[in-house]
Amino acid sequence: MKYKNYGFSLIELLVTVVIIGILAAIAIPSYNSQMAKSRRADAQQFMMQMDTRQKQILIEQRAYATAPNALNVSSEGFTCDASSCVNRFYTITFNPAVDNSATPPSYSICAIPMGGQASDGVLTLSSAGAKQRLTGTTTCSGGTANTW
Repeated sequence: MKYKNYGFSLIELLVTVVIIGILAAIAIPSYNSQMAKSRRADAQQFMMQMDTRQKQILIEQRAYATAPNALNVSSEGFTCDASSCVNRFYTITFNPAVDNSATPPSYSICAIPMGGQASDGVLTLSSAGAKQRLTGTTTCSGGTANTW
């Protein structure tokens, strides 16, 4: 009596596992890279909202707002208080502080990455419109400057 074999051999199963492992080794870093870019874009968009609102306040009040929560901007995940706006991946502050005594008044918005985003680079946006991504630092100055 002959028995018919059903199913997979151990070799076939191991080859399948190896192929899945190779695909995962390629896909997971790519996915993480895309998520980091997405989170950076969210922070940049929020910084641009802050910048736009600062320009509106300058026109209305002849001075920039000195606290992030005074801007009344919102974005999903960000919460603002008198010193910063924070989400799970970035802390956004005015650094250096808003200077309304200068002619013209000035400010700089700085987004410091944290958590899984920490190695992505510090984002800055000045009142003059200069956009930088600082790598090699965890502060709002220094490091290697690149544009957004």
